Amino acid sequence: MKLDLKDKEKVVAIVASRYFSEQGWKWIDLKSDFSKIHKAYDDLRDQYAAYPYMSRDWYVSNSATKSIHMCENWEELSELVEFLNAYGQYFDFLVSDTKKSLCIASTDGQLSAEQKTAISSARRSRYNVFVFRVDVPDDIDFELMQIGGGM
Repeated sequence: MKLDLKDKEKVVAIVASRYFSEQGWKWIDLKSDFSKIHKAYDDLRDQYAAYPYMSRDWYVSNSATKSIHMCENWEELSELVEFLNAYGQYFDFLVSDTKKSLCIASTDGQLSAEQKTAISSARRSRYNVFVFRVDVPDDIDFELMQIGGGM
């Protein structure tokens, strides 16, 4: 069976997420979960507006959504959201072990001009960046096995 680009991208995402988990890294899939980071940011901003006697940093570091945004203080979260608003579509994962990193998952390791610009901006913003490349075959073999029974 011939695999199309979307199929290959899903395989790469599965392999990358498995690798991150096996390393014990925290990670979030930016393609499907970026809106969760933005919602966490908006919710924390609203909490601070409603109860300003606690610092914004306190709300960030004690939030239930900390595992999503992986930030320790308000400035770090604000900078992350601002960066992702500008360049988030060019990255596939936000990963954290000892430092936050951005990851591009790829089937061929080739980067577009837009991705190269986003990487330069990420590095200026002090994020680690890496490309996770997986060689996915163009064709995949399968077998359909019939189990008898039924009507």
